[in-house]
Amino acid sequence: MGNRAKRVMQKLFWGQSVICIVGFYCFTTSTLLATHRVSLAVCAPNVQVRNNSQRTLKEDATCTPKVNLMFMKTHKTASSTLMNLLLRFGEKHQLKFALSDGRNDFFYPSSFFRTQVKSYQPGLCYNIVCNHVRFNAPEVEKLLPADAFFFTILRDPTELFESSFHYYKGNVPQTLWRIPEGNQLEELLKHPNRYFNPKGINAFYLKNRQFFGFENHLEAGDPRVQH
Repeated sequence: MGNRAKRVMQKLFWGQSVICIVGFYCFTTSTLLATHRVSLAVCAPNVQVRNNSQRTLKEDATCTPKVNLMFMKTHKTASSTLMNLLLRFGEKHQLKFALSDGRNDFFYPSSFFRTQVKSYQPGLCYNIVCNHVRFNAPEVEKLLPADAFFFTILRDPTELFESSFHYYKGNVPQTLWRIPEGNQLEELLKHPNRYFNPKGINAFYLKNRQFFGFENHLEAGDPRVQH
């Protein structure tokens, strides 16, 4: 058998293998969906208060999946890992995601409005919001059922700053590019006023991004920061 014939046989073999794997996945997925399906909550528009105080001890003892979720995705907190779990959970159970129109965030860092959701129409109801968003509670609540569960990830601000410093090194030119070679993090912490330009390009990446969504123009000494 010539080399050309061998290559053809190898391509046929791998092609058949891929077809078998895809077919097996489709079969098992449909079986999983049939046996592990969760029910969708009905949207309840114009609900003013989300009251979870009526739960009984019996309900607390029963574990049922939450399918209506608002994940406040924060920077450098392993939020992308959790978002991918939510995407897989939603795909498995055929849940409806509120996705941005053409971006991986909702026009961040501008404030969120429901018209930013892809193919949005008044009255449409979604199960999951999990992309980066500048949180705007009244707008988000109009997208989700009344029993939606809101959650986020918080990280120690010191660890968060160190992670942000290394991750965004190439994105904050008017601060990080000015620091001489060596232990740049230590140098910045020793002389923050010498290097940090709060009005520079992307300077906000070096602030506590977990605070974003609240008033983010406060002075460092403002008592509301510590509060």
